[in-house]
Amino acid sequence: MLGAVAIALAVSGCASTDVVGKVAKTSFKAVLDASKDKVSFSKEDESWVLTSPAGDEVLFADNFARNAASLGGMADMEKPDVEFTFDAAPFIAAGLDVAKLPMVDGIKYQIEDGRFMLHFELGNDAFAADAAKSFEATFSEIVRTQRSRIGYHEKLDHYGISLGDGNMFEWAKDMSKNDKDIVWVLNPAPFIAAGVDPSKIEGWVFAKVETKDDKGKAVFADKLLKPFNLK
Repeated sequence: MLGAVAIALAVSGCASTDVVGKVAKTSFKAVLDASKDKVSFSKEDESWVLTSPAGDEVLFADNFARNAASLGGMADMEKPDVEFTFDAAPFIAAGLDVAKLPMVDGIKYQIEDGRFMLHFELGNDAFAADAAKSFEATFSEIVRTQRSRIGYHEKLDHYGISLGDGNMFEWAKDMSKNDKDIVWVLNPAPFIAAGVDPSKIEGWVFAKVETKDDKGKAVFADKLLKPFNLK
């Protein structure tokens, strides 16, 4: 019995000291508050939408268990857990041949009506019933069920969610001290394989980004970045 109590206390202690999880939520709420009319809900997609000043979008489903994956089948990638949408023209102008984009588990690339869309499948976790009431509530459930995907990027002083294959969405820990309040982060490798010159995608920055590996050692990775200052 004492052992069980000790384990329970240890788990409780870990939860109470999850600074990254807590600040990820409060800082994301600050981004939503600053975005105001750029926050909406799509009934068609059953997702909360955050739109950049340039019209780029990130969508978070209000329940990751809503597609076929929750029934033990294959996920319906037309109902992604998270979605990015951008203007397709800069990618096409930089050489993109969509047919050459490689197949990646949990990711679907698509161009429709001039929009370039990336669909991400993150799992089949069921959210609490009130998650659909607000973007903040949905994001809180994402942190609860997908905690391993939430991290802190020390170099940029950002929190972020890993979406698979090096793709991420990041936001500032403190917008008053950062000029990159929200950032779409893409792995350039699939685009290079599909004929894109990543340095020529208008509106995007092709750069080496410094992060840390599991041992705390600095590592650098090529990324496509689209940052915005919301202030």
